[in-house]
Amino acid sequence: EIAVRTAIGRGGVAVLTVPGDIGDQELPSDRPARLSVAGSANRPDDPVLDEAADALRDGGKVTMLVGRGARGAREDVLALAERLAAPMVLTLKAKEGFEGDNPYQVGQTGLIGNPAAAHAMDEADTLLLLGTDFPYREWYPEGKKVVQVDRVAEHIGRRVPVDVALAADVGPTVRGLLERLERRKDREHLDDAREKFGTWQQGQQRLAAPGHDRGLIGKVRSALDNRDHLVRPEALAAAVDALAADDAVFTSDTGMATVWLSRFVEMRGSRSLLGSYNLGSMANAMPQAIGAQLLDPERQVVAFCGDGGLGMLLGDLMTVRSRRLPVKLVVFDNQRLGMVKLEQEQAGLPEFGTELDNPDFAAVAEALGITGIRVSRAEELAEGVSRAFATPGPVLLDVLTNPEEIAVPAKPTIRQGWGFAIAKIRENLTSPGGP
Repeated sequence: EIAVRTAIGRGGVAVLTVPGDIGDQELPSDRPARLSVAGSANRPDDPVLDEAADALRDGGKVTMLVGRGARGAREDVLALAERLAAPMVLTLKAKEGFEGDNPYQVGQTGLIGNPAAAHAMDEADTLLLLGTDFPYREWYPEGKKVVQVDRVAEHIGRRVPVDVALAADVGPTVRGLLERLERRKDREHLDDAREKFGTWQQGQQRLAAPGHDRGLIGKVRSALDNRDHLVRPEALAAAVDALAADDAVFTSDTGMATVWLSRFVEMRGSRSLLGSYNLGSMANAMPQAIGAQLLDPERQVVAFCGDGGLGMLLGDLMTVRSRRLPVKLVVFDNQRLGMVKLEQEQAGLPEFGTELDNPDFAAVAEALGITGIRVSRAEELAEGVSRAFATPGPVLLDVLTNPEEIAVPAKPTIRQGWGFAIAKIRENLTSPGGP
């Protein structure tokens, strides 16, 4: 009981080791396990709340960066966004809890983000960080006043210099700020960010449309980046989003699978999201899906698997089969370590060592007694995804996706673009059998 409470109380990753001689001991029926941990509710002292409220009131345009630590205070955080007329940039971990039915959110920033979120951060005069330790320092704009709320004191200021620090829980802190702030009349900053976010979303949906490559623009683009007419990963992610349950649990492998989930899967309803977003582990989607399905056998679980990650842990398919777990394994099969390829090319390096010699994953699944579905053309996608979700029990959906699809960062730089162009020239000049 103490070990479990310690693991939950500290958060993060924990390993619980149970000695063998404990495993065969019986727990008396009159002595149930007591594992609950009461949540904390720390609130800053009034002088610090006053200082933070003054900074937000007099700090010009405010943008909020909201993380997982704020998820327990959703309604209070939304009320604060309304009070401040502040666009809300979400970390990936905050998609669950804040993305659905939120008129203030503008998606993610960083490499997986979008231009509207980057614009909201750059154009702000003051940044309000709520329950986040977003680690990518280069995506914090310089020269802003920063107010940060985090119950872990050592998290404050380690990514960006902080002017007002509140080492406390988000919920009571935000309620204290609401008591001190009036509704801001000027909504231009919020409206501008939301408009840009809507425009970006419309462009993304055009990419995900099943008939994209049949239109004039799509045909021109396909001639350059999709000559084999493989499925666009955007279309696959959007199709899964449309058919998955509103209480589904999603897992995603680190890499491009996470990019497509971030951009095209909305955490509406009571959907949940699991991933290795701090540790950056490879091949985590399937084992996390197995754990989630074992915990809640009646709930739909969908894994966004990269082909590299799935290949590393093919043996886990035997666990799926033996335990009859009805997980839906969606494989973005681009024959590549996609994120590594993208990082190489943005640095001006030709692709090297990222190609994968994949088997037919659907056939492998069938050999193990799991329903396998393979999709190789865009016109097969809708039927394949529909059949995967309509089929009872475990399903592996192996979709051959375009390896040349580029996930443009929120703020693409001239250096990145030039590097990508140089990499492509080098790739095309290098013979297939050359060095």
